[in-house]
Amino acid sequence: MRIRLLVIVIWGGICMVTCVPSSSTVSLTYSSSFPKDTTVTLEKVIMYPAQLNPRCILLSNERILVRTSTLDNAVYSVFSYPEMKHLSYFGKQSEFIVPLEQFNDELYLVHNDSLYFYKWIEGDSLELSSTSFFCNIMGQQMLGVTKLNDNWYAYSNNCFNKGMNEFFLINLSQKQKKPKGMYPDTYVNFSSISDFKSAYAHEILAKPDGSRLLVFYYRTRRCRIYNQDGVLFRDILLNYEPCQTIIDTDIKKRFLHIKDACVTNNAIYLLCPDAKEVNSLSSLLVANWNGEFKAIYHLGQTISYFFIDELLNCFYGINSNDPYHFYKFKLSND
Repeated sequence: MRIRLLVIVIWGGICMVTCVPSSSTVSLTYSSSFPKDTTVTLEKVIMYPAQLNPRCILLSNERILVRTSTLDNAVYSVFSYPEMKHLSYFGKQSEFIVPLEQFNDELYLVHNDSLYFYKWIEGDSLELSSTSFFCNIMGQQMLGVTKLNDNWYAYSNNCFNKGMNEFFLINLSQKQKKPKGMYPDTYVNFSSISDFKSAYAHEILAKPDGSRLLVFYYRTRRCRIYNQDGVLFRDILLNYEPCQTIIDTDIKKRFLHIKDACVTNNAIYLLCPDAKEVNSLSSLLVANWNGEFKAIYHLGQTISYFFIDELLNCFYGINSNDPYHFYKFKLSND
């Protein structure tokens, strides 16, 4: 018999229900082979003007947004899509302290206790369209917020958060935060809880229809699929080499296993380095929402961030060390 300890905490007028979770009933699935395993040649598309340290690439409203650095300290660069012609710079660091998040065609970010939504305006830039407040539901800084629908949001546990839950669900109408999931390891052997959470840094993404959540870890090839209520559905470890199934307590021995991810209603895409070394070549892994990995594309280039155009079935990526090019290729339909 499994025992669960229920604790109700009243925090700043907000009710937070905390559980010491029981052991998961979902078995860990090990995966190391793919029905489709192929090497592709990426097409280079000129990025002009060159963008210093390009990162965080998004597709929105037939425009590509690249978080970048410019001489006038603008934060975002805008390109037309699919022509890839530069249109404008916009934004200040003081406003876009954290990167923009995307929910379908909607763009937003969370800073402190505020939820900011942006819309496209003439001149090919974004302006603040509306603001909402979480009413101090979080109690601490939120990073990597993903939206399921107008009422439900999720964000990953990190060094700023208390507790050992993997992520949190926020219900805006009820002003309630619910801890969900458990880390796949214990902090006992680490120098501190903060070091443990840094080692097991992870991100959460919502399926565009809001029915599923993907949690993936940066320093181990571990990914989990939850339903919209935060109930674990699949737990997967991609254990092909190089791989750390349990992250090393020595920070010098840790390395990136997953760089970036993108989700659509039909698929999950993971961008994985091929080796331990920094700036190693990258591969794109493709899975369905049942956690079945269908393909691996060896890209033959170092890619840092990417998006998938599902309508055209195309991959577009950038290399943070290459200010001169976008990279693209056509995914196969099978």
